[in-house]
Amino acid sequence: MNQLTYTRASDFLRERDFGRKIEASFEFVRAHFRPLGRCLLYIVLPIMLIQGIASGLLQSRLGGVLQVWSNLLKSGGRGQLESMQLASDLIKGPEYWVTIAASLCSFTLLILTVYGYVVLRLEKADPAESVTVPEVWAVVRQRFVGALLSFFGLAFLLFAVVIALALAGSLLVVLITKNPGLIVLLILAMYGAMGYAAVVLSLFFIVQIRERTGFFATIGRCFSLVWGKWWSTFGLILVMSLLIMMLVVVVFGLTSLISNPFAGATARPDAGSLGAVLPIVASCLNSVAVLALYPLLFLALAFQYFNLVERKEGQGLYSLVDAIGAQPQPAPRRYQPDDEGEY
Repeated sequence: MNQLTYTRASDFLRERDFGRKIEASFEFVRAHFRPLGRCLLYIVLPIMLIQGIASGLLQSRLGGVLQVWSNLLKSGGRGQLESMQLASDLIKGPEYWVTIAASLCSFTLLILTVYGYVVLRLEKADPAESVTVPEVWAVVRQRFVGALLSFFGLAFLLFAVVIALALAGSLLVVLITKNPGLIVLLILAMYGAMGYAAVVLSLFFIVQIRERTGFFATIGRCFSLVWGKWWSTFGLILVMSLLIMMLVVVVFGLTSLISNPFAGATARPDAGSLGAVLPIVASCLNSVAVLALYPLLFLALAFQYFNLVERKEGQGLYSLVDAIGAQPQPAPRRYQPDDEGEY
């Protein structure tokens, strides 16, 4: 079987079984390693390095707080106010908020960069034309605020639905019966509903970017596509997440050998500059590992989306039918060594 180049719409829009979707994710990375990597390098890496630096500084301060808490336990409770003050300062410090803001922004940029590249590659009329960084950056810049708001919107919507179900179910249980077993079943049902919605909405951003739909239209489209294919989507997320998690644990384990001996370095007055720098270096390496590995999960979800679209709508088949009989684009004429005429 010939390996696909993923430069035509038919390479994306086709039915794939479970294993082929995972294989297609790695094939796409192998086929587009340089252009996609260049986009990630220029667009996502800077904010991830900022996140890594802030996270390293936060880790150093956290080591100091843990050291104080350890001393508190050894002293039998003395220094409690000092410990609480350090914990409060940790949350109020700029490192904490920079880490949170940079994490959210970097995750948004990563999703938009990967899916923006995939959609641009899919929509290119000329298979030989490469996707450039400015083209991907234009997509990211246009959709960044909307994607960021969508994160908060999805979180708020899930939270509101769960609270509404909890209140309605609790009221129903109280009015009908006081059996505690039904309350447990209700709690399990709420978690099940939340898990079902989370799997369905995992396709949210690839649907929104490719089909250019609004917030609620995208949610409806996700439920329509995943209907009847929830288990395969869940299995794909589970397998890819476990695979990525194992690789991330290996990387984090190696970098922890650098950072852990110096976790409380900034809290010790006798510590040198090396103890303050190494946790930051380790955190930056962790950020680079996330940048390299998490696109595989997003690509697997993208190929699941293309698989569902093809199964339900046959867009790839229609594009192949439309291409039958189409005239190829003329190639630029160049003189050959055996051509006659003046040069």
